[in-house]
Formats: sequence, C-alpha cells, structure tokens
Amino acid sequence: MTALAQNRLVLLASAIGLGLFMGAAVAKHPSYALLIGVGVTAVMGLMVLGDRAFAWGIVLVAVAPWYPFINDVAAAPRVPQKVLCAAIAGAPLVPWLWSILSERQSGTFRRPSRRALLYGLVFFCLAISIHDAVGGIQPMIDSGNFGLLFAGVAFLCARRFAKLNDAWGPAALAGLIILVGMGLLAYAQDRSNRVGYFTGYPITYGALVVGLAPLALVQAARYSRYLAIGLGAIAALVLIFSESRSSWVAAVGVLLVLTAMLIRLQRWRALRAVAALAAISFIAIMSTGSLHGIVERKLSSDVTQSDSVTHRTWSYGYALGQIKERPFFGGGAPGYSAEQAADQTDIGAVDNGYLSITVDTGIFGLAAVLVPILVAFSLLGRWLWFAYTPPAEDLALALGITGMAIVTIFYDSFYWAQIILLLTAMGGTLSAREYALRSTARGRSRRRQRRLSRRSRRDFGFAGPSL
Repeated sequence: MTALAQNRLVLLASAIGLGLFMGAAVAKHPSYALLIGVGVTAVMGLMVLGDRAFAWGIVLVAVAPWYPFINDVAAAPRVPQKVLCAAIAGAPLVPWLWSILSERQSGTFRRPSRRALLYGLVFFCLAISIHDAVGGIQPMIDSGNFGLLFAGVAFLCARRFAKLNDAWGPAALAGLIILVGMGLLAYAQDRSNRVGYFTGYPITYGALVVGLAPLALVQAARYSRYLAIGLGAIAALVLIFSESRSSWVAAVGVLLVLTAMLIRLQRWRALRAVAALAAISFIAIMSTGSLHGIVERKLSSDVTQSDSVTHRTWSYGYALGQIKERPFFGGGAPGYSAEQAADQTDIGAVDNGYLSITVDTGIFGLAAVLVPILVAFSLLGRWLWFAYTPPAEDLALALGITGMAIVTIFYDSFYWAQIILLLTAMGGTLSAREYALRSTARGRSRRRQRRLSRRSRRDFGFAGPSL
C-alpha cells in the first residue's frame, strides 16, 4: 500500500470516527463521545508523529487533568473509569500496533528478546492473580489496577521504539510546560490550597514534575541555556506550591546524582549550569515571603508530630508484619493494604510504594515493578564506575526514573497510573538502548586492559607511569 493510499485511509477512518463522536455526543452519551474522541486524536497523532507517538502518548496521558482542577482532598476522576482505563491502555498499545502494521507492510520483522517475553509472562501471571482475587473483569476496570497491569505493557512496548534518538525530549518538554502552566493557574485561582489535585494528588503532581524535568531541561537547553534555567526555576516554584516534601527530597536526590556524574566526567561547564539553576531557585525561595513560609512550615520541627509522619511510622510496622505472614503473593490484589489502612487509621494508604505493593502482591509483584528502576540504577552505577559519557537523553531518562523511585519511598506511587506508566515506559526505553549497554562492555574491556598493562609493567620492572 502506498503512503498516499494509507493517508487516505487514515483520513477516512478519522472522518468516520468524528461522525461517530458527534453522534454519540448528540445522543447524550458523553463517555462514548470521550472514548471516540480519544481514538480520533490517537489516529491523527499517529499519522503525524509515526513511531514518536509512543513517547507523546505516554506523556500526554500522564499529565492530562483527569481529576478536579481545584480541591482540598483526593477525589474521583472527572471522567468515567472506562475512559481513563482506555487512555491508559491505548497510550502504549496503539503506537505499538501501528508500528507492527507499518513494519509488515515494509516486509521487515523483529523478534522480541527472551528476557522481554519472560517479563511479559510475569505480568500475565500477575493479571491472572489479580483477576482471581477481585472475582472478575469488571472490578479490574479501575485506574489503579489498569496502571499496574499496563506498566508491563508500557515497558515492553517502549523497547520497540528505543532506537529513536531524542524521541522523549520534545514530549517531555511539552508535558512539563503543561504541568507548570496548570500548576501556576491553579495557584492563581486558589492560593490557600496545595497545587496538583488535577493529577489526583499533589504528591502525584510533584512526582510527574520530577520525572519529566531532566528530559525537558535537556531538550530546552538545546534551544537556549537560559530557557532551560528559567524553566527549571519555574518547575522548582510549582514544586514548592505542591507542598510535597517527598518531591523536594526527590529533586535534591536527582541533583546530587547529576552532580556526582558531572564531577566524575569532569563536565565543569554543565556543572556550573546546574549550580546556577540551584542558586537561582534557592534565592527565589528565600527572598519570597510566601515561598519561604511554605518551606519553613513544611520543614519545621513540629513536622515530626504531623499526621503524615506518624502514619508513615505506623505503615512500616503494619507492612513488615503483613509481609512476614504472606511474603510471596501477599494479599492477592491491589488495594488490600489501603483498605486495611483505612480501617485502622484515618488515611487509606501505606505511605511507601515498595511496602504497599509487597503487602498486596508479595515479592512477586515487587520484583515486577522494580525492573525499570533497577535498569536505571544499574546504568547510572556503570556510567559512574567507568566514567562513561552517556547520551544526554539516556542520562535524563535514568535521572527521571531515579526521581520517581525516590518519591515512591514516601508515597503509594505504583497505584497511580500516571507515575507507573511514565516510569516503566522510560525504563523500557533504557533497557533496549544497545549503545548504552555496549558502553559498559567497552568500559569492562578498557578496565581489563589497564589491569593487564599494570601487571605487565610489574613483571618487567617498570615502577613509574607508562610511556
């Protein structure tokens, strides 16, 4: 099929979808209208972006305001759960299916790796376990369950698009601008409340900002260094407005890892830019009364007596006791620990994502969600050890995963579809970057050669440096 004929078919399908959308809207079925609208948008995006639609789909689903824009408590989504679940499923699957169809038309085929198939089998078994625990398909149509199950799908689908250079940067830049813009708008509308409820909860908002910021700032720096510094400062500003201490800790952790990486690689110019961004953000916070007041209130000595800290202490004791009783498969379904926490405390969550997923699905479920995080940590460790300069996007992907992983220490991140979808898609991209993996092999060979060289100098009596 020629490209012209294919585009005509796409346009025809879009026109039919638009007609169905209007018909559903006229017939007063808003949920069906939203589903068809999402489908039409996806088809048009695929026609324009091609394989780059994967990163855009993941980012746009992650940053979309699915929840009430202004609120003071976590609320249900504004859209029906089936619409949200359709968006979660479609973000990784639709670009993947489109790519397969395009590949078959061109006559080329790619085999999945055995490790990828094994990882998919793990999530398939996890889906069967959850289905048996909740008692059917209908109870599984929930954004928390769908996000957890399609995390594995996002990881595997991302591997197909890993060879696209700089695919994540533009999408992440657009996503961060959307998050920052909505955060500033929410703060302007209600300055007495926390920012970020439109993503479900302010900590979710902070995790998304921390996760997208490294990629977005790398992309912004390609346009202008001052654009990157300005956008980073504004991102720090909305993080303060979210009043999410876990996101602040994650941002500091990402900066420390980046600083260690730049010092190891002796990238002094980039280190100065990072220091300038940190200095501008610190000066802006300390010189602005409202920002300084938020930070002082959230980090004061009284915080140790706050409900969040005391509940987190209770969470550790409860989770460890549950894990000892059922270590391998846990309670059997997502949400078990949240229900137990709601019955015993005023907060319906265990404030540690790693503990909550282990209580609910056991070590089996924990191992499944840890894979993308371990991929990022492994690459960061190897890059530091071998002093290898990775591509900027790979480093930004690893730093974004690191930030979201730190937030998960204090928050139930694995049951927020936006966070886990973004985290696993980034991890899947990193896991299939061949040159990122080859770099570690080259580092090992160089290290082995240095050992052999030192041994040969000792054997022949050379005590000084090599000539």
